[in-house]
Amino acid sequence: MIENSKIVIKSYEVDHKGLLKPFSFLNYAQELANIDAAQLGFGYDNIRESGVLWVLSRINVKFTQMPKWRDELLSSTWHKGVDKLFGLRDFLISKPDGSPMITATSSWLIIDNHSRKIRRIESVIGDDFTGGKQFNAIESPAEKIPSIKGGFIVKNHTVTYSDLDINGHTNNAKYIEWIVDSLPWEYVNNNIIKEFTLNFNHETIIEDTIEIIYLNSDNIHFFEGIKGDKSIFTAKLIF
Repeated sequence: MIENSKIVIKSYEVDHKGLLKPFSFLNYAQELANIDAAQLGFGYDNIRESGVLWVLSRINVKFTQMPKWRDELLSSTWHKGVDKLFGLRDFLISKPDGSPMITATSSWLIIDNHSRKIRRIESVIGDDFTGGKQFNAIESPAEKIPSIKGGFIVKNHTVTYSDLDINGHTNNAKYIEWIVDSLPWEYVNNNIIKEFTLNFNHETIIEDTIEIIYLNSDNIHFFEGIKGDKSIFTAKLIF
């Protein structure tokens, strides 16, 4: 577990109002997860030797209060063991007094690096999934979001160099950036995200073009990224 690691919100992590971008939080979350998993013996380098990778499958993030530029905060993460094929991990960003600002829960899969097929976590790191903590930042796992029915295309995005991660695929954090960028400026300028859930359904690589589909239902914003006949991601945002 990483507990109460100090962070300072930097100028390049915030928007024009000085508030933390959701994209920036996802980058924090990925780095915290990488560090904690490595300390526990099943990080990127540990399991890559077995020809497999961790991939983020679902994440639910809630903002009690949006961090601001220069805020000095505490970050924590811990894994909660295995639920069927998923490894569960929670995150907490809090004020120095311990009051929460951001809570998140995530579900991860292990896939074969070559076939891209899902592997059972126990088959890679054994049954003794050490270091788990049964404390919930968010009690229920991130939900599965179905494909959109009746939406319309709001944007096309072609994957470029700046979208890629260390594995040569789109960095998971970039999807929330694409989503927010597809909303009208007036709406984004006048509203703050309270919660979002993302499902990562298929990987994308350089020069893939993704159609972003949008549907507003009872002031809940649904998005889906489509490439051909594949659902790349689904998402739900609440402002």
